Amino acid sequence: MPQIEMVDTGVIYRTPNPGYDYYFACHSHAVQLSGQELLCVFQRGRALYSTDSVMVQARSVDGGKTWRDEGVIHSPAGDDCPYSYHGPFLSLLPDGSLIMTASRWGRSDPDHPLFNEQTGGIVPPEILIYRSSNGGANWSGPQVLEKLPGWILTPSCPIVPLAGGSLFFVFDQWHAYEEPGPYRPRTVGLFSSDNGQSWGDPVIFAEYDGSGIGHWHGRVIRLRDDRLFTLFWTAEMGTGGAQPLHYCIGSPDGRRWSKPEPTNIPGQTNWVADLGDGRMAVIYTVRETDPPGFFAACSEDGGRHWDLDHQVQVWDATGRDKIGVDASDSYPRSHDTISYGAPTSLVLEDGNIFTTFWCTEVSVTQIRYARLRVS
Repeated sequence: MPQIEMVDTGVIYRTPNPGYDYYFACHSHAVQLSGQELLCVFQRGRALYSTDSVMVQARSVDGGKTWRDEGVIHSPAGDDCPYSYHGPFLSLLPDGSLIMTASRWGRSDPDHPLFNEQTGGIVPPEILIYRSSNGGANWSGPQVLEKLPGWILTPSCPIVPLAGGSLFFVFDQWHAYEEPGPYRPRTVGLFSSDNGQSWGDPVIFAEYDGSGIGHWHGRVIRLRDDRLFTLFWTAEMGTGGAQPLHYCIGSPDGRRWSKPEPTNIPGQTNWVADLGDGRMAVIYTVRETDPPGFFAACSEDGGRHWDLDHQVQVWDATGRDKIGVDASDSYPRSHDTISYGAPTSLVLEDGNIFTTFWCTEVSVTQIRYARLRVS
């Protein structure tokens, strides 16, 4: 079985002047532009769902050891109404250009919540695409995706370039704010054959089948053999009771997907890295068991079973797993006080795995990284 170890960890972004400003930084994602250059985008505001949330980027030119804050990507000053911007993802396309996706919500009524406490429904967001041909030095956009009538979607992962040259964009589907439900989660993939200018021909997978178990937040990656793979945060519908992560395998064209099957990982949000020859590594979030935090583990059978006996703890959230007072255990209020989550990973050119995640330390919610080695 491959062995995994953590060789380095540090800060990508943390409030630089906490005596005068406080920023809540979350939902990061990084790509490697060249041997030593990495770019990381993330969300920053006063709180997880605050009306002043914007997208910010940071850059490293020494392989991820140190980071320079490059500021806000999209200034809201020119917007036609107040928006909050959330959850950016980066994709490095085969031609070397970057494409970034994000969501934004209109916040003309700053007191209106994004999630309905009674129904779990959400306010429909706009889905955005930005582009850069110079490594993120400049961005064009936003391009606002045309909404599919009756569908409320939020991006679950970056756009995936497929082997055939098309692009694949994966979403979680939700129900409307006032819709009574019952909510039936499913994952929706859209395709583009014109480099992301238009999207359509939806494929649906990990759809709720009445079994009492739902699947969310599939971070789809393209494997080295061009198939697609993801792990889902899985839970019991209604109670929210924890289930192990489930894996799902897609065809190279993204049109056919296996039924989600359970792994042995007791986690939530996660991200997989493909190491070749059936070997994989994963970083995942733990909340239901002690100690809470982030863990990394390896698999040698294509992600079906994971070596938890030799996993490593990437971040210990013991005593710092919530912000402020306890919230309700029921979604969506259960999310209001979380203090860490949404890990990501990528395989660097040197074979190491670079992960990013958001967490809270000394009262500051920040973006951190860890570098992992698999031998």
